[in-house]
Amino acid sequence: MTRTPRAPESFRTLTGNLRSRVPAGLSRKTVAYAGAGLALAGAGAATVSAGFAGHPASAAGPQYKVSRSVDAAPAVPAAAGHSAAPARPATPAKVKAPAKSAGPAKQATPAKHTAHHAATWAAVSRVVAERTYPKAGHGALPAQDQLTPVGTSGPQTWMPITPARWDNAKTIVQQAIARNMGVRAAVIAVATSMQESTLLNLNYGDRDSLGLFQQRPSCGWGTSSQIQHPAYAADAFLTALHGYQGRNPDWAHQPLWQAAQGVQGSAFPSAYAKWEAQAAHLVASVAPHIV
Repeated sequence: MTRTPRAPESFRTLTGNLRSRVPAGLSRKTVAYAGAGLALAGAGAATVSAGFAGHPASAAGPQYKVSRSVDAAPAVPAAAGHSAAPARPATPAKVKAPAKSAGPAKQATPAKHTAHHAATWAAVSRVVAERTYPKAGHGALPAQDQLTPVGTSGPQTWMPITPARWDNAKTIVQQAIARNMGVRAAVIAVATSMQESTLLNLNYGDRDSLGLFQQRPSCGWGTSSQIQHPAYAADAFLTALHGYQGRNPDWAHQPLWQAAQGVQGSAFPSAYAKWEAQAAHLVASVAPHIV
């Protein structure tokens, strides 16, 4: 294989040939620059030829930076005589962040809460009706399973519902549903307790009256300890209400105070009426936690 002439010898030979052929008007410096350029060009060509012959090409030739980034600057050749700078790491493609796991549900706005509550109560009332009156079918609920089948009577009053009152209301509703007496009976029982004891399990009252319904041991409602047990007191009231219902088949179409008075025999019979709206609201709120 023919060896590539060494650069100094090639340079002197080429420069001498140029001097003999250059026109008189050109300076020696111009000739020298031209000769140097040609010599370098010849050396580069020889190196590339060697690369094609099976040897790796020299890094002296132009090298280009490669980048996969979509916003990278145009490729620029490396400076001659220097190794190309290492390629800049490719900018990773933008990846859409994974969806965050759903956290706790946000509290519903009042409007949405009301709609959800209504839907829940509709389902609950239907379940209660099917337990109480299996032959009711899918038509309109009977009066016995409507919260306020005849509407409220007179001005309504509301009291703050504390955890103790909530628990007592839940106990009363639970007993009514367990006895398959329907939601209207639950509303009557809750309203009666709201009037008699403000829905609290009192250990005092008029004469020997005690508990949620101010029942009297001397009148056969049970012992003092039994009456002060909320589940027992609720069941005792509902037993008496069931007897009133048997004697008054049209009880569900009567005003609430009339049925309550039929059990309690109060000196103020119409006083139960003012709690009907809140009692109905409580039953609708408590029942989904029971059914």
